[in-house]
Amino acid sequence: MKDSYAKTNNICLVFLTLVTATGTLIYTKPVLLPLIFAIFVYSILTPLVYNIQTKLKIPKALAILGAIVLLWLILTSIVLIFIMSVENFVEGMPKYKDSLVKTISFVELKLAQFHIDLELTKIRELMPKVFTYAQKFTGHLLSFLGNLFLVFIFSIFMLTGENKSSKKSRLLNEIIQKISSYISSKFFLSLATGVIVWVILLAFNIELAFIFGLLTILLNFIPTIGSIFAIALPLPIVFLQYQFSWPFFIVLILTGLVQFVIGNVIEPKIMGDSMDLHPIAVLICLIFWGLVWGIPGMFLAVPITAILKIIFARIEATQPIAEVLAGRIPTRGL
Repeated sequence: MKDSYAKTNNICLVFLTLVTATGTLIYTKPVLLPLIFAIFVYSILTPLVYNIQTKLKIPKALAILGAIVLLWLILTSIVLIFIMSVENFVEGMPKYKDSLVKTISFVELKLAQFHIDLELTKIRELMPKVFTYAQKFTGHLLSFLGNLFLVFIFSIFMLTGENKSSKKSRLLNEIIQKISSYISSKFFLSLATGVIVWVILLAFNIELAFIFGLLTILLNFIPTIGSIFAIALPLPIVFLQYQFSWPFFIVLILTGLVQFVIGNVIEPKIMGDSMDLHPIAVLICLIFWGLVWGIPGMFLAVPITAILKIIFARIEATQPIAEVLAGRIPTRGL
């Protein structure tokens, strides 16, 4: 009887804790998101700072400054190229608008031959709004640079506050090792995918090829649905340039093939089961973090869930949750 009461009490406590934590995460999103991203930037910069410090034989402070400046210049250059590409696309929009209007008229004419009355006027009305959305997007990118500055400030404090004389706990070492391994492996796989997609689009003279290659790198950090979005995003531009001619289908097949081979053949062999998370658990956590923190939450879903699983495995009351996240049936109840 006491055991049954204790189990029920544990279930209620865990449930209430999760509900409270979810509400706190939503409320503190503006502060927590830069901090979480700073932790991941810290995991990227730590080996870079170490290499600069050891190879160039310079003080740690200068190595940190060099690593921060290098990463900032790379990210700033990418964002500026992004903005220039969008602005060039906006300048060339009139010709794409004419192409789309002709295509819509052709489709309406063909449907009318089969006595299908389908009004596509709303699509025509949406075209002018694309200009506004694209211009607003460049403004959002500039504000992103401002938020990125806050992330770097957090990262600098983490790097400078690191004390090598004090030993890290086994839990912290396990978390840092898993996250660093995941980020590095995922980054190089995503980079390879993005570069190949960029080359394919460039070969067919697709507008915004660089942007779509960059988006492919970023979207591949979102499990399952990220690669689908990465394949779908260039298709409207490819359609505007080639309509339903053979280049449209070749680009679709090639980009889909690249995503399939790297995501389903190469990635499992390189990464294996390093995160120890079941695919269904990853999908559920992707939905959860997407609801809590939006698109940034989707990017962070896998590493955050992996960290939570490690922590849950160390607490007796939450060990069954860690087993479920790994896709194993708990040996005992809550």
